[in-house]
Amino acid sequence: MPFTTFTFDCPKILKSNIHCEDDLEYTTSTVNQPSSRSRQTTSLGAPRPPGTPNGPAAIIDWAQGTFEVAGRTRRIDELCAKRGTFSSTRYWSWFTAEEYRVKYEAETAHTWTVYAYDGTVLAMLTTRIHHFFHDDSLPLLRISPSVTDDRELQFILLILLYSETKRRDRSLKKRMANFAKLSC
Repeated sequence: MPFTTFTFDCPKILKSNIHCEDDLEYTTSTVNQPSSRSRQTTSLGAPRPPGTPNGPAAIIDWAQGTFEVAGRTRRIDELCAKRGTFSSTRYWSWFTAEEYRVKYEAETAHTWTVYAYDGTVLAMLTTRIHHFFHDDSLPLLRISPSVTDDRELQFILLILLYSETKRRDRSLKKRMANFAKLSC
């Protein structure tokens, strides 16, 4: 069975509508701290038919360092672990028995991949890719048909939004540091 494809309507993954090929739509919205650029929360709206209002289904609280899914809140540092000094793979677990392995492939596809404990691919987020000779591609999300529980899907979406946002933040910080070195 093929993966379900979701497309973001803009490159800002934290402020976007995520359209599903099944005519459902998620929304992401971020609240920034007043008079600051720092993020407070990012809400993932529940799936809904396009044009109808919805409330948050899941939340990343950037200031508190927590995820909230289905009314349960957990600290991100309890959910995510890194194993090995040089490994870029992260291990996420909301439930005690299930663990997701999350890896970013920058060199080939600019894609985050979420693997189940048994190694099967559950989700892939291809980030925005800049092109020189034609329009940039928007982020694209593919979800395996084996992900049937809404809470699991919401947790996977939070993992991907969080991981890509942190990657972009680190990349921007690195570029700013390099620019500061060059301007001295």
